[in-house]
Amino acid sequence: MRLARLALFAAAAAVSLTSAAQPLTATNPDVVNVRAAQPKKVYVDPLMYQHMQGAYKLDDGRTLHVTGKGRKLYADLGDGPQEIVHVGRDRFEAVGKDVSVRFDGAPFPDAVHIRDDAGRVLASSQR
Repeated sequence: MRLARLALFAAAAAVSLTSAAQPLTATNPDVVNVRAAQPKKVYVDPLMYQHMQGAYKLDDGRTLHVTGKGRKLYADLGDGPQEIVHVGRDRFEAVGKDVSVRFDGAPFPDAVHIRDDAGRVLASSQR
């Protein structure tokens, strides 16, 4: 009895392994279906959202203006407002630019650091 169950289990496993090895698209084996990962939304604490808005005098002489509209934030370094997207903790990325902004001191930010895509600090400020 045990041997019959074991043989039945082995046959079922072999059938399932061969069916799993079949390609998803039998009509065109050159097509690969790729599904993009859905990024998880990162929310900003409403208190931090409110307190991070304002003007930051940067050490290179420029002024960073952070404004909000709806639930979006915009950073303006003098070349027009750019939307910044929260990517985690205190970090934001500018949409369409290779610039990241980090606010220190959550939920009451007292410093900001602006970096390029290589990680070099372009400017920083203390409030």
